[in-house]
Amino acid sequence: MNEARLKTFVGTLAVFAAALCASWLYTYGEQFGWRLLVGMAIFAGFILLGEAFSTRINGRVTVSPTDIGLIAAVAILGPVWAVVAALPADLLVARRSWLRMAYEASHTVIIVFLSGTVFSFVANPLLIGGAGPSADLFYGALVAGTALVAANAILDGTLLRVKYGQPLRQSWRENTQPYLFSNAVDVLTAGFGVIVLAAYGPIGILLVFAGSLGSQVLIYFARQHKDRIEVLQERTISLETALATSNAAFGTMMVQELGRRDGYTHRHAAATAVYAADLAHEMKLDEARVERMRLAGLLHNIGMFGLPEELLLSAGKLNSVAQYQVAEHPVRGERVLGAVPEYGEMAQWVRWHHERPDGRGYPDNLRGPWIPLEAKILAVAQAYAAMVLDQPRRPGTGPDEARRELGKGAETQFDGLAVRAFLRILDTESEGYRMADDHRFALSAPDQGHHQVSGEGSGRVTVT
Repeated sequence: MNEARLKTFVGTLAVFAAALCASWLYTYGEQFGWRLLVGMAIFAGFILLGEAFSTRINGRVTVSPTDIGLIAAVAILGPVWAVVAALPADLLVARRSWLRMAYEASHTVIIVFLSGTVFSFVANPLLIGGAGPSADLFYGALVAGTALVAANAILDGTLLRVKYGQPLRQSWRENTQPYLFSNAVDVLTAGFGVIVLAAYGPIGILLVFAGSLGSQVLIYFARQHKDRIEVLQERTISLETALATSNAAFGTMMVQELGRRDGYTHRHAAATAVYAADLAHEMKLDEARVERMRLAGLLHNIGMFGLPEELLLSAGKLNSVAQYQVAEHPVRGERVLGAVPEYGEMAQWVRWHHERPDGRGYPDNLRGPWIPLEAKILAVAQAYAAMVLDQPRRPGTGPDEARRELGKGAETQFDGLAVRAFLRILDTESEGYRMADDHRFALSAPDQGHHQVSGEGSGRVTVT
């Protein structure tokens, strides 16, 4: 499937490249002369040399200083001869692969002719227009270079998308953004090189060559800097993971201690964790958020810790003082979790997991729009778990009765969307899941997973 898509993509590029070339020749024609031939040969050697000394970032991407040569060739020779000058380098990159050759040639034609079109609005190529150094020539090289770099980035990102499924945003972040400064140096070097060439002759080629070396040095240091940042990020993530795991383990021990006292809180915490994570997944939260919800479900009643044992074990109706103490547990839970820096947002979910859409919840009497989605998910998950599990004060109800209670409370006590999403989950799950008594409800500290994306360099992408 990927091979077919790749061939279709390359074929489309080839057709577009041919159309660009034909329309340019039809509109402007093409001049021929020994100066153009000599210039083409010089730039062909320069571009070929730059490609031969390209820097391989990884298995997919290489970086070379050829953009400087292409920009200068467009400004001096025009796009047709610039393309001819680039063909030997394309053959070198292709290494006898017809698909790769088709991509490289089409890629070069597109970026060069787009660059040449932009340049033609500002100035004529140096060896065709015959003009000397001027501001128009310099500005034309700058805008042509900007167009070439932008077109190159778009085509490279699209190729990675087609061949490897890599999102365009990731390509920008990893393959383009870290090297914007070196790209700017390329464009400026080409612009100054063209002016120097117009004023002093072949010495401009030396400037372009020196700029190419400087560009490669900048790319090297940019890559080194990016590698150092990635190493630091990995270490930071590792430390955060270790800290979060230790905090989760400590929280789990506290929940287990509560469970030993009342025989219920630890089972309710484990069930809420499972239901909250599954409901978050059903409501299309990302995986990192889902795991946060699992941990929040486990720790949502952490504010119960420290309450008198007789209050937790009481089987009768609570008096007003006891009711106040129990109602304070979301605020106490927020304080406990808020002391851990990375749990700040989670602490708010815990504070508001007894709020109601109709504004009759506690502790802050928030109405629906002001209650975070995660707190709404926690409210549904913990309420259902509380209904189906046996408590010190009363036995649990059956799943059907618990479903009816959720349905009756939709839009008043509970968020309607969260209720409907949870009912969909219950429709597809086993009786053990509905009763919170199968193997998934064993109490354990949640995994603290993290996603790491390796970086890639920018530059000319080749088909492999």
